[in-house]
Amino acid sequence: MGLAYNLPMLRYDVVVVGAGHAGIEAALAAAKLGAQTLCVTLRLDRVGHLPCNCSIGGPAKGHLAREIDALGGRMGVAADLATTHIRRVGTGKGPAVQTVRVHVCKDLYPALQLAALQAQSGLDLLEGEVTGLAIDGRSVHLEVRTASGAERVRALAAVLTTGTFLNGVCHVGERQTAAGRFGEPAVSGLSACLARLGFRLRRFKTGTTPRVRLSSIDFAATEEMPSEPEAGPISYLHDEVPVQRPLLSCHRTATNAETHALIAANLDRSALFGGRIQGVGPRYCPSIEDKVVRFSGKDSHPIFLERETWDGESVYVQGFSSSLPEEVQTEALRTIRGLEHCEVLRAGYAVEYDMIDPTQLDHALMARSAPGLFLAGQINGTSGYEEAAAQGLGAGINAARFALGLPPIVLERETSFLGVLIDDLVTKGVEDPYRMLTSRAEHRLVLRHDNADERLTPIAREAGLCSDERWSRFRAKQDAIQRTKEALQSVLVHPHQATELQAEGLAPVSQSASLFALLQRPGVDLDRLAALASRLGVSLDLPQNADVREQVELAGKYAGYIDLQRRSIESIQRLADLPIPQTLRFDEVAGMSIEGREKLATVRPRNVAEASRVSGVRPSDVALLIGYLRARRG
Repeated sequence: MGLAYNLPMLRYDVVVVGAGHAGIEAALAAAKLGAQTLCVTLRLDRVGHLPCNCSIGGPAKGHLAREIDALGGRMGVAADLATTHIRRVGTGKGPAVQTVRVHVCKDLYPALQLAALQAQSGLDLLEGEVTGLAIDGRSVHLEVRTASGAERVRALAAVLTTGTFLNGVCHVGERQTAAGRFGEPAVSGLSACLARLGFRLRRFKTGTTPRVRLSSIDFAATEEMPSEPEAGPISYLHDEVPVQRPLLSCHRTATNAETHALIAANLDRSALFGGRIQGVGPRYCPSIEDKVVRFSGKDSHPIFLERETWDGESVYVQGFSSSLPEEVQTEALRTIRGLEHCEVLRAGYAVEYDMIDPTQLDHALMARSAPGLFLAGQINGTSGYEEAAAQGLGAGINAARFALGLPPIVLERETSFLGVLIDDLVTKGVEDPYRMLTSRAEHRLVLRHDNADERLTPIAREAGLCSDERWSRFRAKQDAIQRTKEALQSVLVHPHQATELQAEGLAPVSQSASLFALLQRPGVDLDRLAALASRLGVSLDLPQNADVREQVELAGKYAGYIDLQRRSIESIQRLADLPIPQTLRFDEVAGMSIEGREKLATVRPRNVAEASRVSGVRPSDVALLIGYLRARRG
């Protein structure tokens, strides 16, 4: 492949390509685990850049952000320190859906992430473009073009986190530019290297919205959405949002019939509808052109105006992703209430890029055909900062462990949203940019936003990513939760104590029940139970910590449903106890469908539970496979 072997050699345990959200987590994790790590990125001044919106968290994405933090990742800490706006989302639904969404300062957040990379021992940073990639069976070789020449890097493992840069093309109307994102060149040679290594490549597309000038917006004509600091921080290392400046408001407005008519009249000038984009776009984050066409019966679509920095003039127009010509975008924006006189600082655009079919990876995010090569982020067909960062963390952990001769750490879908994300990618593949949704998790009541630390921090501690500070805080919180549960379970209310119950507005009990069991009743919380206990002559020393109280109340209120999900998880784990030999020839399984054999041979699931989730595999195929495996075991 033309690597220049006469160049001097840099040797590392792990090299990470890219320093976006995936690359940051991968590089920090690998270095923290003791692997000598190099992070190569095109521009150090773009580390941790937020090219699309200024938000972190939101439905399902907030769950991922909390899990990244619980595993010792960096995203939540930086997001808390850079928070400009925060709200609790999903409040109209159950606890499985609720989480937080924050806006972060797009100047401060990257600065914090770069500082973290620079301060991490065992981690070097190199500004340059990877132009060559080869694998010799024992190590990964990279050639990096830098401002001063070129470098050759040899590592035991590599993590590719290339985002939208592989053969990236940006579209604004009829204009096309070779670029990975606004103002930054595409990477042209790496896709060919991956193709030569046997990877199947596809084209995906994503987009972003216009930015408008803050001082040109009539906010009085919009609906103000104040921050909700009581929503709490993302990181478990913070008791509250740790910003020193007043939090900002977000503002809501909406498109209208005039907006839609103008867009419809110019669809042929849109890069998407004009046929200039071939890549597949995100289903769950459509452009404004898509919305007008797909939802023609709707009179309006919500628009959110989000300030991108504390002090700057740039405002992100959430809900208006577009590849229309700049002048059409401006005209359409000026039909929206509050934006009648807006000045567009930068037009929205679409970007096409190369990605790989993620079914070519195993659950450690390592390429099956190229041991030592890990991939994370949009290169795997996902969209979103949180999805990328979560994969980066997982890939960084496993790249370090591969380099150090340790087995991988694989999170199962029954334990985390990250496990769901990776399992979906490697067993089902993607048809369009993958976005995490709470509905993708079968056991989401167990995988809540509030209990990510309970599920994952012990894993981080065992792996070596959990600091003593984090572990101390975690143990103190878990001890407080357990003490509170035990205290509530120790106090019984009896049928003859109806007077005390009625005094607190509670119906009598037909048989003796603990205070903890009473949490299942609507409207009952810890404060109400403390008042009831007092009437019963019992003094309860209940915690004041909001996180502890939330965990106890949810555990009591949803105890029956949580128990059902745990039993379901146990049944799935029984299927997981039926391993599938990686050398198994599926054509030996009599009666299995041709499609089932082909899909299983491609994905190579580790066990029957995974095989049952592979797209195209029928229940009858799974039953035949179980019978075959049991017969082989004798």
